Amino acid sequence: MEFIVFLVIAALLVRFIKSYFGAPKRDEILVIPGDAENYRSGSKNASSQWIEPGQSFICRGYSIDDGMVYVGERMRDFTGSNEGCLINPELDVAPEGTPSLPVQQIQPRYETMSPEQRGAFLRWLAEGRFGRADPAWPFLFFYGIERRLFVDGPRGYVSHQERNELVLEVRRLLHVYGEHRSFRGYCKNLLATEWVLKGDYAEIPEWVDFTDRFCAEAFNSIISLYVSRDQPIPGEVALQWLFLHPDHIPGTLSRREPEKFEHLFLAGYKEKFGEGILIHKNRSPLNLIYKGANPSLGNGVKLTVPSLPDPFLLATPIKKLDLLAEECIKAMETDDTLEFKGQVFEADGVDPLESLDDIHSEFMARLATKMLWPRADVLAVCDALSIAPEPSFELLNAWGRIAGGLPLIDDGDPVFVDIPLLQEMLLRENADAQ
Repeated sequence: MEFIVFLVIAALLVRFIKSYFGAPKRDEILVIPGDAENYRSGSKNASSQWIEPGQSFICRGYSIDDGMVYVGERMRDFTGSNEGCLINPELDVAPEGTPSLPVQQIQPRYETMSPEQRGAFLRWLAEGRFGRADPAWPFLFFYGIERRLFVDGPRGYVSHQERNELVLEVRRLLHVYGEHRSFRGYCKNLLATEWVLKGDYAEIPEWVDFTDRFCAEAFNSIISLYVSRDQPIPGEVALQWLFLHPDHIPGTLSRREPEKFEHLFLAGYKEKFGEGILIHKNRSPLNLIYKGANPSLGNGVKLTVPSLPDPFLLATPIKKLDLLAEECIKAMETDDTLEFKGQVFEADGVDPLESLDDIHSEFMARLATKMLWPRADVLAVCDALSIAPEPSFELLNAWGRIAGGLPLIDDGDPVFVDIPLLQEMLLRENADAQ
């Protein structure tokens, strides 16, 4: 009996020691100065809260001065999981100065990173989000801004001033980390979408770029603007609409001779439609699907723009543009003066196929099954092959430029794969081998 009593006392003592000396106390792992009443309704709930721009906090010893992140233990996303960008102060974090391996996740999540990686991310936040960074860090931070603007925003939780501050921050991130192709595209998409939602259409700011394929959905607002004003669609706008349309497959020849294609298209457009196609407006409001970088947004967030009509209920206008594009391609195919027509690209004696390792050859083979891919599906393929999307795209595009004179892949959503170019390259390789 005495032995059993001894075991019980020992167990209680061990439990007390662990609770007292083990995990940090709550007020040590997360400190947010100021009264919680200062937080706007919707910014905070029982298990998580949004730290606003300019608001400081301390997490696991890292002092972060400019907020713009979600902190807490639980915040469900659109997929039923915990929000990927949520900084959970209960999770272990390595001390400052601890070496960290690069984040290998294609779509990083704070909760699945190692303590060392979480510490490196918090240090980057504490240092003002500048300088060299693991590509995962800007993405993880950007996820939170996406959620704030397009999930909390439509619910009325984000002030006009805060929206402007978040836009300024994204513009800064774009300037600092915009060399990363997909990050640049996602930033441009956010800026374009936010401009559409703001509703001030007097002029398009210089920082809104509708030429990027990541901005295809937001570009629909430009067509809607012409419709709302009872104005015909100009040729240049119609051409951009065609290029950005998710179902449009650009021809290899038009990619090699873009200026010639543009000249033929604009001339044909004017001949067929005069000042432009006129689309009559209707009472249905414009709906946009925001497909962001944040995997927690699932298949996208539906955003309604009540001030603009939906001109896409009929497919006739875009079909007319597709037919015109086909006519232009046929005219180019019979033009013997085109510089690249029939030209054989030399690879300086190097077999381009040998420049691809087995895993990227497999990646190319999988992508070659169709020309238009939802970007999420491409990321899933990369995840299955354990390769990073950005370097893999660059490798295949370098291979395409060597053997075919053009990049093989055009990143965006959807991702475009030039299968005719690939077939042309492979046929040439087979012919040279015989």
